Amino acid sequence: MGALLVALLLTGCSEQLGDRGGEAGAPPDKISDVDYIEVFRNADNFPNVARICVEGVAFASTSSGARGESGVANPSLIRVPEWDAKCAAVSKPR
Repeated sequence: MGALLVALLLTGCSEQLGDRGGEAGAPPDKISDVDYIEVFRNADNFPNVARICVEGVAFASTSSGARGESGVANPSLIRVPEWDAKCAAVSKPR
């Protein structure tokens, strides 16, 4: 329920995805790969929840969901502090 509330609140914040400074259209300062990904199968046996670790910080991501008119799923990324210990153990040192 909490994740749904957060998703609904963030949906109304269109500026959150905008550039927060710098030159418009400039490339990102740094591009890196995630340190670790673990995929979990849902009840329908489709892998649509993933644990993602970035520098020891954990996130859950969905890889499927209700499809919009474009036919593309809208994934979400949710911070999961309870998974940080696992991510710290498997993340690459920087």
